[in-house]
Amino acid sequence: MAGDASGAGKEPNSASPQDPDQIRRQGFKDLGITTPDRAMWNLRSVLREIGEDQEARIFLALQHASGADAALGGLERLLCGSLGFPPAILEPGRLEKLVSILGAGDPMADLAKGHLLEVTSPDFTSNPEAIPHPPIIGGADETARARALNRWHRREQLRIVCCELEGILDVEQTGAALSDLADHTIRCALDVLGGSKLPMAVVALGKWGGRELNFSSDIDLYFIRDDQTPAGPCEAVARGILRLLTGYAGSIPLYRTDLRLRPGGITGPLVPTVSQAGAEFHAVAGTWERIVHIRSRAVHDHTRGLPRLLAEVEHFVYQRPFDLDEIQRLQGWKEVLESSPAGQDVAELKVGWGGIRDVEYLVQFLQLLHGQIHESIRGGNVYHAIRRLGVIGALTSTESARLLDGYRFLRRIEHHRMLQHQRQSFSLPDDPAQFLALSRSLSFEQSDQLQQALDRRRERIRHILESLFHDLFRGYGDDQAGEVHVILAFRPEPEVIDRVFRKYSFRDPEKAYRLLRRLAFPRRQGLRSPRARHHLAALFPVLLEAIRSCPDPDQAALMFVQCVETLGAPAVFYQQLTENPETCKIFVDLFGQSRYLSELLLNHPGVLDEVVDRVRTGRRSTEESLMEELCSIIEGVDEEQEVFRRIHEFRALHSVHIGILDLSGRMPHDQVLRSLSRIARTVLKVIDQIALDKTRELMGPLISVEGTPQPCYSVMALGRLGGNEMGFASDIDMILVHNGVGQTKDGHEASQFWSEHLKQVTGMLGQSGTGGPLYNVDLRLRPDGAGGALVTRFDEFQEYFKGERSQLWEHQALVRLNPVCGDEPLGQQVLDWVRQNLGRGVDQAEVLQELRQMHQRRRSSSKQDGIDFRNGSGGLLDIEFLIQCLILLNQGEFPSILQPRTRNAIDQLEEVGLLDSSEATTLFTAYQFLRMVENRLAMMHRASVKAVSEEDGSLRQLAIRIGFRASPAGSPEERMKVEIEHHTDLVREMFQQHHG
Repeated sequence: MAGDASGAGKEPNSASPQDPDQIRRQGFKDLGITTPDRAMWNLRSVLREIGEDQEARIFLALQHASGADAALGGLERLLCGSLGFPPAILEPGRLEKLVSILGAGDPMADLAKGHLLEVTSPDFTSNPEAIPHPPIIGGADETARARALNRWHRREQLRIVCCELEGILDVEQTGAALSDLADHTIRCALDVLGGSKLPMAVVALGKWGGRELNFSSDIDLYFIRDDQTPAGPCEAVARGILRLLTGYAGSIPLYRTDLRLRPGGITGPLVPTVSQAGAEFHAVAGTWERIVHIRSRAVHDHTRGLPRLLAEVEHFVYQRPFDLDEIQRLQGWKEVLESSPAGQDVAELKVGWGGIRDVEYLVQFLQLLHGQIHESIRGGNVYHAIRRLGVIGALTSTESARLLDGYRFLRRIEHHRMLQHQRQSFSLPDDPAQFLALSRSLSFEQSDQLQQALDRRRERIRHILESLFHDLFRGYGDDQAGEVHVILAFRPEPEVIDRVFRKYSFRDPEKAYRLLRRLAFPRRQGLRSPRARHHLAALFPVLLEAIRSCPDPDQAALMFVQCVETLGAPAVFYQQLTENPETCKIFVDLFGQSRYLSELLLNHPGVLDEVVDRVRTGRRSTEESLMEELCSIIEGVDEEQEVFRRIHEFRALHSVHIGILDLSGRMPHDQVLRSLSRIARTVLKVIDQIALDKTRELMGPLISVEGTPQPCYSVMALGRLGGNEMGFASDIDMILVHNGVGQTKDGHEASQFWSEHLKQVTGMLGQSGTGGPLYNVDLRLRPDGAGGALVTRFDEFQEYFKGERSQLWEHQALVRLNPVCGDEPLGQQVLDWVRQNLGRGVDQAEVLQELRQMHQRRRSSSKQDGIDFRNGSGGLLDIEFLIQCLILLNQGEFPSILQPRTRNAIDQLEEVGLLDSSEATTLFTAYQFLRMVENRLAMMHRASVKAVSEEDGSLRQLAIRIGFRASPAGSPEERMKVEIEHHTDLVREMFQQHHG
């Protein structure tokens, strides 16, 4: 009675009420066999030969086989032939091993035929280092030797297959072993035919040339002979080799051969001479030939001329720069391949999306791009090339690892798929049973596990291919070829350099070339990166065009290079700019227009990536988000120097970001001033807390008497910060008001404590970091000015401003009073008191007279040469004075006009009728324009500049930076001068109307 096929390992004679055939069919179903009738016939045939008692053993082995159908079919073919089977095959372990091998695919039966005992012997795969075993080809005549060669080849191929199936060889080692097998076979074929001593050679190409043969690969090759060697004997041997490889005297074919890549192609001689091959190669060699000959190597060489020819070929492949025309040609070929039916087939492993060709195209592209400089990446083996591209930096370590993993995985699937059919098969099987068998052969229990693993690797491969190959060098024509060449070529042609750099607006084109060349080949060897040069080549036309459009191309180029040279990994920066050309233009504009912001970037290179990200994403900051960000940056940092380094970096990051938004027109100028004020308030708040902790550490905390209020203080901003109108070079004007409560254990009064605290705050704000202090601080607006106490008790503050000691200009300054940090209730108390008392009891006529005199003194004392847009007539001082006087004189009647911010104050003055609509528009437009001029000058000079010279070209530079261009109306500087005069004339006229 047959055993229970559904239960692995059960005895075949166990009792069962079921029919034996039903049990077997159930077993077939459990094994996933889709052809039970055929499987039944195969099993019965095998059992008749080897005995019914082997049934359970077979079923148990089939449970562990990748393909039970293939294994049963193979057993029937091998054990039921006319010659019978060797009884030793039934020894322990042999039958099981045979079933496992045959389960890999139908072709395994052909390979194992005649080698059953060898293939099931433990020694068959015991020495993988010696695979393939050296051939010993005997025989009295050519036919006998050819058959011996065929038998040896089949046995060694079987050995390699078994080593991979058992995990002794990985896919890369399998490819190398199969390639070695082909090498031995060719050399043996030459021996068989008596041609090994002829002055001829065999050159391998394709996967064979790269030592990556599959189980069922074609071999690409060509023959060659020395120049003085007759063609006849060499061609006879070549034809004999082809005959041996394709099946000699009825033997199984060894390889399909492809000679279409030989010199001269299909119409050329079968065995050309070295000179013929060289002439043909130089006559037609182009991009395709460069790609093909990356994988060329000599398998057999008995010539004198081939080494010289191969050296010439290698020189052609790698020494010529891989320029724009060839890059785009390669991209075009890849697109055609991807649009083909196979390229659109999701089951296609070779040319499909994320497939083998994606890896090969990318690797060969990178080899041609960088092989001129880096000889280590040359060679036809893709595995080796991926590793070496990672070593030199053309690929990141992650990219290298993912490409290697993906390529290995795809090639493993390809190997196992070919084992299923013994033919070139690059598609996943449609049949679910075959897909499951393929999955199990690759150690996946279920088909969907294989599919998921494959999809994940394909996505990674495709992402890398698109970022390094498909998405670069797009949209460029012949006009940009020179720009790409000067970066990719190790030694660019002088005429190309001259032609390229004369197109752009450099004062000295040769000097500009030498400067920008440092981007591709930095002076520090450690910074040289193939990946950076790769992305720079794709970026360079965009970069040069952006530099040309700058007000000062030479400064833009210099600052761009200096900024990049502070980076540890410029490749990432170039990649980001390549992916976002608009961002490139924005950064170049920054470098060309603002030396101050450029130097902030140079002094804080760590912020560059974050700036790029913020520009790209359009991310904006609120005061709350800024506070949270800065606190998180310094959280847990104990060393004071590191804390301040991080605060400086924070300010640099946000200042540069705002500058970019300003210069690119993405942020209205009024919003620029508010954003810069947010940064200053955030920094001041954090510094204030750090200083308070330090003051308490130095003097001890203030302690109040029981029943009295807690000690408190408020830091109040005035001036530009008080009005939320900070510029890039604005000072911080502030005072400190406290409630006078408390005393330290050592007897220090509150005034001493808060004076020390304010000294700490101002010292920290003024502490120089990389690129200067955080902010300059002005404390002169405190009661009694520079001669008064540093801090003021609130009741003293009230008494001072009610009394005769206070100056009118101090009352005017209080218009912009705004609490920033410290105790919020106290700050609000001070602000409320000022709102209730500002302008009370003042005589309007006397106030106007005194304000006019004060205003005239300020204008006279700060008179500047050139165009004085700040203190000159109709300038910023007049606008601020006019608005603040209206507030000071009318705030008692109209409390809503007391607004620290100029724009809000103008709106409210218009609202209550103190300014008409035309006047409000005139003032606001003039204020915005003149503040923008002031800010642009600050960007240029890293300082607050109140006037611009007309003598040294400064006016022209400023005009161009603001956006004035030459037109029929005049030069940039003339047009800007007219614009300034227009605004200042209108303001002057208003000032006269209001103040005489």
